[in-house]
Amino acid sequence: MKLTDFITNSDVRTYILGKSMAGRIFPARDDREAWAGVPIDLQQAWVTQAESYLDYEWPSLRATAFMAYFEEGSRKPYDSVETERRNALCTLLIAECIEAKGRFLREIMNVVWLLCEQTTWCAPAHHYLSLKPEEFLSNVEEPLFDLSAGETAALLAWTFHLLKSPLDEISPLIRARIRVELERRIIAPYMARNDFWWMGFGEREVNNWNPWCNANMLTVLLLLDMEPERKAALYDKVLRSLDRYVEVQFDDGGCDEGSTYWARAAGMLLVNLELLYRASDGALSVYDQPLIKKLGQFVYNMNIDGHYYVNFADGSAIASQDYGMIHLYGSRIQDDQLRALGQIGFRTYRVPDRRGKGISFFQEMISLHSFANIQQEAALAPPLKQDVWLPNLQVMAARELEGSSQGLFAAIKGGHNDESHNHNDIGHFVIYVNGKPFLIDIGVEMYTQKTFSPQRYEIWTMQSGYHSVPVINGFEQKEGRTFRAEDVTYENSVDTVRFGVELASAYPAEAGVQSWHRSLTLRRGLNPIIELQESCLFTEPTDQLLLHMMSSQPPQHLKQGQIRLQDQANNQLILFYEHEQWEAVIEHITVTDESLTRVWGDSLYRIQFQLRHAVQQGNWVFQMAEKLK
Repeated sequence: MKLTDFITNSDVRTYILGKSMAGRIFPARDDREAWAGVPIDLQQAWVTQAESYLDYEWPSLRATAFMAYFEEGSRKPYDSVETERRNALCTLLIAECIEAKGRFLREIMNVVWLLCEQTTWCAPAHHYLSLKPEEFLSNVEEPLFDLSAGETAALLAWTFHLLKSPLDEISPLIRARIRVELERRIIAPYMARNDFWWMGFGEREVNNWNPWCNANMLTVLLLLDMEPERKAALYDKVLRSLDRYVEVQFDDGGCDEGSTYWARAAGMLLVNLELLYRASDGALSVYDQPLIKKLGQFVYNMNIDGHYYVNFADGSAIASQDYGMIHLYGSRIQDDQLRALGQIGFRTYRVPDRRGKGISFFQEMISLHSFANIQQEAALAPPLKQDVWLPNLQVMAARELEGSSQGLFAAIKGGHNDESHNHNDIGHFVIYVNGKPFLIDIGVEMYTQKTFSPQRYEIWTMQSGYHSVPVINGFEQKEGRTFRAEDVTYENSVDTVRFGVELASAYPAEAGVQSWHRSLTLRRGLNPIIELQESCLFTEPTDQLLLHMMSSQPPQHLKQGQIRLQDQANNQLILFYEHEQWEAVIEHITVTDESLTRVWGDSLYRIQFQLRHAVQQGNWVFQMAEKLK
């Protein structure tokens, strides 16, 4: 699929070019009826947050903070201040639109001034986009368009658009300065350069950066006036760039960046599609296309229960989804299961303290202006799918009962070890009981310089030794596209679902493995059970085999061949293994990283099954159930 097959440059000229955007995408500040429709408690929450920025001591952005990323590997010194500036402007802008009294204009002017004075809008971690990436500071003469620059640009464009009259009454130079900076930092480099990898015009495959950056570019285009032919050329480039993203999406809608990244992948594609839809009064739409529908459905296909999601790759088991956007996506593609997920998540929507967390004006506006209607909708059944099979992504998920989180849940993946945000995890699986995690995917620590460097796989959370896959003769899986799953199979019946995969090609030749076939089977019925079967063949006899399972609950040895995992709510999972073949060693892991403690607390556990006797050929079965046999 290509977007340009459905939305042409001629369509853009007909339905968007030259049209006023006043009130088309979101209500204008002076549309008091629309803003009065926002529930009072949400209005007050935004206003209260904005009041905390009145007479605010704005933090400075130091050169040494920018350099800290290169010298210490830390993103926090610079990124935290820049994020706080954007969050402040977003909060103040929304509060000013809610009140329309001018009370927040002076602080809006202050933060706009600060953003326009920044040497760069590009994050230090993305400075590699520069033509001289070896420099530890940014060159003011080379504006770089990354995720951070795009977010800043879009927010300034909304400020420019929504506060035209009140800002011009203070001084027309405020909006004039915004225009200068958007032209210099965003519009000109976007038009002039094709070598930003995320555009998709080079050899590197694009990821979520593409729709994310393009959504921000499209926002600027829609909200700023400029010469029509130049604007038409920019629209054309945005659509051609988005084509590069759409073209590499799996037909099954699977996102190899994981469910946590859905909001920044398919969710950002939705922002582009919705901007075009609203700007054209609904004339430009591809919401009926099968691929667009599949991309939206991925998020509920990976939902385990509540805020728990299957979290392969750099994802978190507890995903902070944007449920207003999920509901919007479901409404546009007429999918009640996606709408239902939006409803469920949106019931707990609040306006929390967003300091330290990035927020998006577009997403917040969707939530604010749809909240009341969503709350009044008839409740839809939860979209807890009994069986999910994504053949292109090579991911299976299965549960005991359709529409219920009760009982056993299993998910397993194939794929390759060069996926976006990759972990070396081919054949990795997770097990949940009654919607709660027991055998887990750890996730990823807070990002540092090392995370996206050649040393990525020195980080423990990326290594296959901390996933539920074997270590063979001391060798873990290797990174790279050639290290991949083979002979992936999926079988499904009313009572049984099975995933099979050949793992040998995920390991280097030195591992000496000719074949390692893994199958994971969920058997439903009166005595539901999950069965893991391992069948392998080696070039020489070996006893140097380890099987790992990561747990969020402390493992307890019962009698020989049995381990119990139990949470505080007395949910439990019993592991059955062949004690005469395997010795089970339990390792406690102290967790200190903030991203991990938020999900798991301060402890994780690694169950390490060590082979007792040398074999050249093996066939073993591990079983998992809620009850003792």
